Amino acid sequence: MSLLWSLKHFDAYRKPMDDFRVKTLSGGLVTLIATIVIGLLIVLETKQFLSTDVLEHLFVDSTTSDERVHIEFDITFNKLPCNFITVDVMDVSSEAQDNINDDIYRLRLDADGRNISESAQKIEINQNKTIADPTELTQEVKCGSCYGAAADGICCNTCEDVKSAYAIKGWQVNIEEVEQCKNDKWVKEFTEHKNEGCRVYGTVKVAKVAGNFHLAPGDPHQAMRSHVHDLHNLDPVKFDASHTVNHLTFGKSFPGKHYPLDGKVNTENRGGIMYQYYVKVVPTRYDYLDGRVDQSHQFSVTTHKKDLGFRQSGLPGFFVQYEFSPLMVQYEEFRQSLASFLVSLCAIVGGVFAMAQLIDITIYQTHRYMKNRIAGGKLT
Repeated sequence: MSLLWSLKHFDAYRKPMDDFRVKTLSGGLVTLIATIVIGLLIVLETKQFLSTDVLEHLFVDSTTSDERVHIEFDITFNKLPCNFITVDVMDVSSEAQDNINDDIYRLRLDADGRNISESAQKIEINQNKTIADPTELTQEVKCGSCYGAAADGICCNTCEDVKSAYAIKGWQVNIEEVEQCKNDKWVKEFTEHKNEGCRVYGTVKVAKVAGNFHLAPGDPHQAMRSHVHDLHNLDPVKFDASHTVNHLTFGKSFPGKHYPLDGKVNTENRGGIMYQYYVKVVPTRYDYLDGRVDQSHQFSVTTHKKDLGFRQSGLPGFFVQYEFSPLMVQYEEFRQSLASFLVSLCAIVGGVFAMAQLIDITIYQTHRYMKNRIAGGKLT
C-alpha cells in the first residue's frame, strides 16, 4: 500500500484545489471553439485515412521494345465520305508496319452527322493498291481534246490519254472537268457521296517504335520506298478532312488517366488541310493497392495544320506522329497506416488544446491587467 501511495510523487498532472480554480466566460468560449475545431480535424483526418493516396515515381523505362502498344481511336469526319478513307500505320522510315493487330470500322454519316449505314464496315489497314484500275470505265470520244496539253492534231480519246498529256507537261489535271473522264470511278463516287461524312473507330496494336498512323483519302501504295496516296487526279482541295476527335488513347485506362485530345474539334470549312498531331508517348505503370499492376501509356500532343492549297506537298487527312519517351512514370496507390492515423489524432487533440490553453491564459491575464489599471485609476 505504501508503494502505491508513493506513486503520487510521480504525478506529472498535479491538480489544484477547487477553491483555487477560476472559471471564466472567455475560457468557456475558447473551450467550445477548441472542441469544434478538434471535431472537424478528426473528421478530415479520418476521411484522409480511409481514402487512397497515389505516389508518383519516375525512372528509366526498362521494358522490352518487342511489346505491342494498344491504340484506340474514334474520329468523326464531317465532310469526308467513307469510300475515300483509308487507314495506314507506318514506322519511322515511312514503311508500313508488319504484323499489326487491328479491328477498325467505319460508319457513313449524312450531312447532319446521322448514321446512314445499315451496319459498320470493317477496314483493313495498310492495303497497298496499284495506281491504274484495269476495270476503270472511260468515255471514248472521236479525236478528243487534250485541253492544251498536246500539240494540234494529237488526240486524247480516253481519260488516261488526258492524264498522260498533262503529266508530260507537268500540269495538274482536274478530271471533273474532262469530258473523257465523265465515267471515271472516283469522279462518280465523289459526286454520289459528296455531302456525306464518316465515323472511323477501332483499335490497332503497333510496335513500340516511333511511327505514325493516318486516316486519309486516296489509294495508298509504295513508290520508290515512299508511302503515297493516289487521289486519281482529284484536287486535294476537294477533300475536307475537318473532324472531331471523340476519343484517342494509347494503352488501357487507369484511375486518373487524362485524354488530351478527347472532344477536340478541328474545322476549317474548306478542303486541302493536313491535320497533324505530334504525340509524345510516356510509358506508364499503375500499381493498385490490392497488388494488381496495369501497364499503359500517357501522351502529350502538339497540333499543326498545313494548307495544301498552294501546291504544297502533303495529303489532306488526320495524321498522328508518335514517339516513345525513354522514361516511365509509376503511380502507386498508398494508404496511411493505423499507427500513423492514431498518432495524427493525438497530435490534433494535444495541439489544439495546448493552443487553446495559451489563448485562454492570454485573454485572462490581459483582462486582469486591464481590470487592475481601471481599479487603480491609472487608465486614461
